[in-house]
Amino acid sequence: MDRERTFAIPDEVCQQAGLSANWYSCNKFSVHAYRHVTARLRDKTSEFAPCKAMVHHVRFDVMLFHPITRKLINESNGTFLAGQKLIEKAGGIDTRGDLLKLSRQYRSIVRACLENLQHGASHNDSSKELYLELVAIFYNVEFLWHLCEILYVDVIPGDVVLPQLMEWIKFHFFHHERQAQAILSGDYGSSVLDNGAENEPQYWSTVIGLVLQGRLDGARAVLKLHSASLSEPFKAVDYVMRTMPLYNVFGGLSLTEFSMRWKGWQNETSCKLQAGTFSSRKELELIITLMVGNAEAFLEVKDHCGTWYQFMASWLLYTEPTVKSFDLSYHAHQCIAKFGGISRLKHSDLILLALMESDLYQAIRLIEQTSENGWFAAHLTNLLHQCGCLNILENQQGSQTASLAIDLHEQLLLDYGTLLMSHHSLWQVGISYLDYCPKEGRARIEVLLPTLPLGSEARALKIIQAARERDLHHIVASICKIMGMRSYQQQRLGNALTWALQSQDAGFATYLANKFLELYSQEGKFHSMDLLDNLGSCMLVSDRLTFLGKYCEFHQLYQSGEFRDAAVLLVTLLASRLAPKSFWMTLLTDALPLLESNDIVLTSEDTYELLNSMEELLGDGHISDIVSTTGSDKMAPVHDQSANTNSIMGEKVKLIRLALARNLARSLNHEGCLMD
Repeated sequence: MDRERTFAIPDEVCQQAGLSANWYSCNKFSVHAYRHVTARLRDKTSEFAPCKAMVHHVRFDVMLFHPITRKLINESNGTFLAGQKLIEKAGGIDTRGDLLKLSRQYRSIVRACLENLQHGASHNDSSKELYLELVAIFYNVEFLWHLCEILYVDVIPGDVVLPQLMEWIKFHFFHHERQAQAILSGDYGSSVLDNGAENEPQYWSTVIGLVLQGRLDGARAVLKLHSASLSEPFKAVDYVMRTMPLYNVFGGLSLTEFSMRWKGWQNETSCKLQAGTFSSRKELELIITLMVGNAEAFLEVKDHCGTWYQFMASWLLYTEPTVKSFDLSYHAHQCIAKFGGISRLKHSDLILLALMESDLYQAIRLIEQTSENGWFAAHLTNLLHQCGCLNILENQQGSQTASLAIDLHEQLLLDYGTLLMSHHSLWQVGISYLDYCPKEGRARIEVLLPTLPLGSEARALKIIQAARERDLHHIVASICKIMGMRSYQQQRLGNALTWALQSQDAGFATYLANKFLELYSQEGKFHSMDLLDNLGSCMLVSDRLTFLGKYCEFHQLYQSGEFRDAAVLLVTLLASRLAPKSFWMTLLTDALPLLESNDIVLTSEDTYELLNSMEELLGDGHISDIVSTTGSDKMAPVHDQSANTNSIMGEKVKLIRLALARNLARSLNHEGCLMD
């Protein structure tokens, strides 16, 4: 469980006036000074004004965002997506075997994280406490997941769960096994009779611990190191352990046959015990008394088990080895009572009890309260949902909420995905979880995706790609506009135009096209020619951008010597009225070399169109606009500009009219000769 913490806000105004808080983002809220005002209070200036008001952002520490645990997030995401694809491709086929593999993959990921944390704890003294806390949390996660895997994921023929429960206990509680290895690795001389291992302080406690965990081969090996191992009581104990039947679903015996063998072995062992075969050795007598399932003997060695579930597994091993999963709840309560009752249980004990009672709703709710920020609850519930185990919840709740299982599954994925979306580099992982929330996932993505800080262009492109993959075109347009305005403010017109084209924003594209034309009028050259020369169909976003693209194409044709095509394009630009009137004089000026060329490039019809444009321009009174866009005026001194404007424009108009008249005469004469 998370500990309650108190944070002090370093703000004098907040201390005097009071506090108010509002949610700011996924894992942050903003705190600021606030005094509640009601309708009955007089309207007056605050006694704290003027003051330095500040807004403080407070966020909770997310354990999953630690550098080591982030590896856990990425690896488990791959397993999560593999599970989703498996279910999509299954088509009604039983996938329990594949889901069991996925469950073990999850556990192996957690175990790898544990190893990294233990390594970090041994090499970082400054953060050792944090590492050890994380070790405890994830050890508990793997421990609980393992039991869930046994009870709900693995398909056990006959539902005889004790063999798996014993493996669960052995896997997680190996203290006695290590002690046995230490004893077995000792040197006790050439003759065991001269130097026995029973002088080891933990000798008998190790043997009893091994017996309680069903490690009978290890117990026999340790007993053989006793100085009296060749005596009759030790030989009898070795025989009892060696002949004890252990149930194996693949052993070839039915439950009935195994039960008969078990009862026969137990009766034979009880007879030897009653005959006093082991009475000369109290320790051996206690061991055999345990193996025949004596309740008083188990209470005597209760401390060797440590926990009620270890005690339960040992008790069932020697009293009911063919116990079914639905009987675990009864035995669990019996063992809990021997350890002080339910009031003495820890949080993890309550989760174990709920799992054994098949109360998955309670188990998941308790798992949600663990300290690993929802990773465990989200992934385990998703796996149980894929196995069909959450249908138990629907049956438990009846008609109160028919979709309880689906809602619970989706809510946990939503919470976990939203948490990851708050991280600057894990948001792509988070969005993959929201994709599999059919009810609210898309809406959550639409809310969270625009709130991600854009940062660099590479990051913005990743966010745009994520939005496009989900057909969120309005988010794509919004981000492109933001990046386009940012580029424009940085005087990067070409980059800004690229973003405008991506957003298909006609207004912004028109504004930028005007800026390009304005710079051309001032400097006599285009910026970002590589982009303008390759606009293609993108120029159709706006009329002004279409004109800009075609005008650049005109310059390309002219520079390549294709004068006739260039002339036709120039006339078309004027005739279509795509160009702003402030730019018409520039176009007419560009026509001068074509009008004065040796070869007739412009026909009489083209010349009439140019004349018409010239007269319309002058007749509408756009002279001032024309003057402001001509490139020749930029070099004039400020005090001479107003005086020279009329003369410059007059000369330019005369030159254009003269060229038009001469070309009209030439073209009419040429066309008349062709007709003759």
